[in-house]
Amino acid sequence: MHFSNWQNKCTAIWLVLLTVVALTLAIAWLKKDIHIQTNIFALLPETQQNPELAKTQQYMSDQLNQKVFVVLESKNQQSLEQATQLFEKQLQQNELWQPLKPQLDLEQFSKQLYLHRAGLLSQQDREYLQQQDYQALTEQSLMQLMSVGMPITAESLQQDPLMLFPRYMLNVATQQASDNIELEHGFATIHDDQQISRLLVLELKQSPYNIDYQEQVTAWTEQIQQQLATLQVRSHWTGTILFSNFGTQSAKQEISTIGFGSTIGLILLVWFGFHSFRPLLTEFIAVSTGSLLAFAVTHLVFGEIHLMTLVFGASLIGVCVDFSFYFMAMQSQHRQMNGFRILRPLLPSLFMGLMTTVVAYIFLSFTPFPAFRQIAVFSIIGLVAAWVTSVLLLPRLPALNAQPAIRHLAWIGQAREWFQQHHKVRYGLIFGVIVLGGLSLLFLQSNDDIRNLQSMDAKLKQQDQYIRSRFAQQQSSDYFVVHGKTSAELEQHEAKLIHQLQALKNQSKLESFQALGQWIPPLAQQQHNVQLLQQIPETALRSYATSLGLNLSDILLWQQQLKQQPLLNEQIFQQHPLAFLQVSPTERLVMLNGVQDNTDLLALQNDDVTLQQPVSELSALFKQHRIQAESLLIYALLGLAIILGLVYGKRSVMPLVLPVSLALLSTFAVQAWMGVEINLFSIMGTFLIIGIGVDYAIFYRHGHDHPQVVGMALFLCMMSTLLGFGLLSLSQTYAIHCFGITVLLGVIFSFIYATLLTPSDQEHIVNLQEH
Repeated sequence: MHFSNWQNKCTAIWLVLLTVVALTLAIAWLKKDIHIQTNIFALLPETQQNPELAKTQQYMSDQLNQKVFVVLESKNQQSLEQATQLFEKQLQQNELWQPLKPQLDLEQFSKQLYLHRAGLLSQQDREYLQQQDYQALTEQSLMQLMSVGMPITAESLQQDPLMLFPRYMLNVATQQASDNIELEHGFATIHDDQQISRLLVLELKQSPYNIDYQEQVTAWTEQIQQQLATLQVRSHWTGTILFSNFGTQSAKQEISTIGFGSTIGLILLVWFGFHSFRPLLTEFIAVSTGSLLAFAVTHLVFGEIHLMTLVFGASLIGVCVDFSFYFMAMQSQHRQMNGFRILRPLLPSLFMGLMTTVVAYIFLSFTPFPAFRQIAVFSIIGLVAAWVTSVLLLPRLPALNAQPAIRHLAWIGQAREWFQQHHKVRYGLIFGVIVLGGLSLLFLQSNDDIRNLQSMDAKLKQQDQYIRSRFAQQQSSDYFVVHGKTSAELEQHEAKLIHQLQALKNQSKLESFQALGQWIPPLAQQQHNVQLLQQIPETALRSYATSLGLNLSDILLWQQQLKQQPLLNEQIFQQHPLAFLQVSPTERLVMLNGVQDNTDLLALQNDDVTLQQPVSELSALFKQHRIQAESLLIYALLGLAIILGLVYGKRSVMPLVLPVSLALLSTFAVQAWMGVEINLFSIMGTFLIIGIGVDYAIFYRHGHDHPQVVGMALFLCMMSTLLGFGLLSLSQTYAIHCFGITVLLGVIFSFIYATLLTPSDQEHIVNLQEH
């Protein structure tokens, strides 16, 4: 009676706590203080690098993430122009986008360059001047004058008598050339025999990871695609917000699928086990309270909660029903006894089952990945809360009839008894699993590519690849960061890097690169160019003037005024598509495309030039943490062994740890046979297997006087776990799929080996008759 009274007090306290938490969350939701994170890369650990580089990497990420790239294709120019005008009009009429801007107002930009032409020379002209080969320089100008299609006016000859500026522009255009791309009205355009393609760059007004904004943008894009179709214009789209929205919708769909699948499966499972739907209500209450507290604590600790955490949280039901199935199966054998009398002798095994799972999640929280720390906290709080709810609720309810299910599953207990009696067969099974599993591990492959994190829609991926193939000048994920203590030093470092990259490009080790220095020579170089022009002797200029019939005094006046003319600087480039490469007065970026060999690029690094390859670096980090997690897995097994040894004695360690160890070995062996590549998520799935697998062994160890009942209860537990986590193997997100398939195999093997190999413990018998 004292226990029951204590139970009533605990129940009252528990209900008050749940009510306070529910009200707090409701108020926070109404105030919009609940933050749901959808950025898949927010799950990743911060790279170990200096703060400046991390800041630059974030800058680059923002530059790309805030854009959507659209390619319009039409068979005639008129339709393409109408489509462009449609975009301009639609973007001005809503609040989703920044106004559409041409990538470059070529006419205005050329005027600005022309006004600052004094120090701009092509590489060839600069070499002629340095070699004082003035005859070759003037011959170059004469040939240019006689070339067909080169418009030359008296005014232009007066302002640029040697025609240096057109050659500079031609030189830069050659360096920047990308197939047959040309600018029309400031937009990159390609004319083919079959069609005309035009690239539009749209800029977002909000974060691409804002769920409401994603839905609004998606609705807008679907609407404008229909309007484009009426103009007979096809469109291709790519951008972070489109991939992020697909990931969000996939996650929502998977939550629904997992929830629906788990619910239907659990309904059938519960009816089979207890011929009643009442356990569904009790499990719903337990899972709801667990999820409620888990959500509140996780959000409090991290300041937000990730959508992927909720996906895994939806599978929480697969774990927390284990305790209640075990209790209800035992209670069905003593239907006349008080529920709390039945609970008391079961509490040690139920509590240890909870603790082993919690310990596994605690080890999971040691990883540097924010994703797993969040999932670990969510799961620990959720499991504990669901366990408390079950312990306080279930003993108050009358016993259910599990006898039909026990009879149908009697073969599990019979198989267990047969294996326990035939020691040679049992040892042979253990030996065979160790040998075959160990050999299979030699063929196990890993895949640590970070891009596997994001679920990829085949159509979106195809459109992204198409846009990149058509307009190859789009930002790559690889780039150099160039620093300098002063602007002049920065320009010198960049100029040297450009020279080295040009050499790699000529050797076909690099497809192309983009740098401001290709357009803007260092200020010191421009000043030197002016000096070289001023050093041209009057005799050379006289000869040139005579050849063209020009007034020598005009040419000499041009030469004298060079010193007073303004030089080109990055301020002129603020409207240029490459303006983003100027991060600060002492920092610039150099974008790389078509990298063939990292070795050559790494050799160019020094204190002021750093190569950044975010995808490769994160994948390497992913691999590093997978290897660390594999070590952590061993520590988790050792930690559990020590805890179990302290609680049950040294002799109990091997019987309780062996089944789950064999299950892990078999899981990886089967994945090796299936050709499944493991990654960090596969390893993290094993932590869940450890917790669940040891639970099975503990229940068998304690309940040897009820082998048929325990076998039936644990079969239901295994099936419920498969309905939760096993369904994750159907996920479109490769990372979640790997987690799901690992847990699916691991739980099945854990149940089989715990059933067949775990001997009974005479010292820790659950004898309800004594209570």
